[in-house]
Amino acid sequence: MTETCSKSHDGKVVSVIGDKLTTTCSAGHEHCHTIAKDANVTCDGKASKAADLKAGACVRVTTKKDDDKVATAVDSGKHIPALVHKA
Repeated sequence: MTETCSKSHDGKVVSVIGDKLTTTCSAGHEHCHTIAKDANVTCDGKASKAADLKAGACVRVTTKKDDDKVATAVDSGKHIPALVHKA
């Protein structure tokens, strides 16, 4: 049921400024998200803050299915596969 309520994608952090997260995807496109106040942010499985996300880190961003601009969860760490940009 979670799949119908949310969606996720993997990317790399470009920047985090306040509650604004910018990432790139495997195609090299930038994606901008507002991190929800109640978002679940983790780094290597530990509870974190948006400010802990560093440029270049691999992340999995989860958004509501009907609003892909608001991140409800951001998971970062070695368990997220590294992206290979398509040529």
